[in-house]
Amino acid sequence: MRPPKKHLIFVHGRSTKPAEKEKERLVRTALLRGIERTDPESADQIRSGHVRFTMAYFGDVNNRIMRRSGTRPWKWMTKKDPDHGNALCEDGIYYDDSLREALGRPSDAFTKTDYKRWLGDVKDMRIADDVARIVSGVASFFGLSDEFMERGGADMVAYLTRRTVASEVRTRLQEPLKLALRSGEDVCLMSHSMGCIVAYDVLWKFSRMSEYRELRGAKVPLWLTLGNPLGEPGVRKNLYDAREPEDSQFPEDIVDTWVNMSAYDDFICHDATMADDFRDMVRRGYIRRIHDRPKIYSFWRGGRGANPHKLYGYLNHPDVGAEIAAWIRSERPRS
Repeated sequence: MRPPKKHLIFVHGRSTKPAEKEKERLVRTALLRGIERTDPESADQIRSGHVRFTMAYFGDVNNRIMRRSGTRPWKWMTKKDPDHGNALCEDGIYYDDSLREALGRPSDAFTKTDYKRWLGDVKDMRIADDVARIVSGVASFFGLSDEFMERGGADMVAYLTRRTVASEVRTRLQEPLKLALRSGEDVCLMSHSMGCIVAYDVLWKFSRMSEYRELRGAKVPLWLTLGNPLGEPGVRKNLYDAREPEDSQFPEDIVDTWVNMSAYDDFICHDATMADDFRDMVRRGYIRRIHDRPKIYSFWRGGRGANPHKLYGYLNHPDVGAEIAAWIRSERPRS
């Protein structure tokens, strides 16, 4: 029997974003380079369309919220997104020089020694992200939400505290993921930063709410989280299931394996281990395995300096590419 078609579904994170097509161009470029570092044939599977790639984009929502908040990041939006009413967005070309530099790094130069040497040559902005400073130092967003929004986290706060915003964002992932699961596709769900929160909430809804009963029995073989803040207490207390009774918490029987990856000095994922925070998912039999990979070294130099949290630095890493390549090479028979 032929294995089901593979489908890589990606959901990005917070802050201002380029137009949808530009964001996808940047993501695909970094992703393919990371995969081909360990398995060029798997990268070609995506290029050829044999492995389907879908990006769940909600950057237009982020951009709108950041612009209305009046905080600094909205000033970076100098272009218009034709796919979202010509709304203001970032210029994707802004990232091209940094992307070329990152992609040009040799595949054997991602060690601790390489990282220390690299930090000596770049401006050290590892803890300059305003959101990172707050997330790494507090246990809850509540009580600090005004400060959080003031310093650039308006989009994440809006997702965590406003049901209309959260619903709009979740829809961007719900639609392609629902179609993929309904079709029996072999899905790798990959999420970064705030996208991990969105993915968690959608997985909970799909496995728990009656309007998605048609998906009962469907399974995401691999959920890959990058720069993931789900371990932070302030995030966990505001997840979709946070106020549910104990027996209704956690996505149930919809993910087979959860692989979590974090970079050294990425303070958005200050708590970098998921297996301890979500061990009850395994204990109750809701998921087969939660695996926290050893931390990686991310080499991304943006316009302001070193940024270990940046998505493209993660996607370009050979260890991330190896996880995706292993999923592409695996075979899962139709159930």
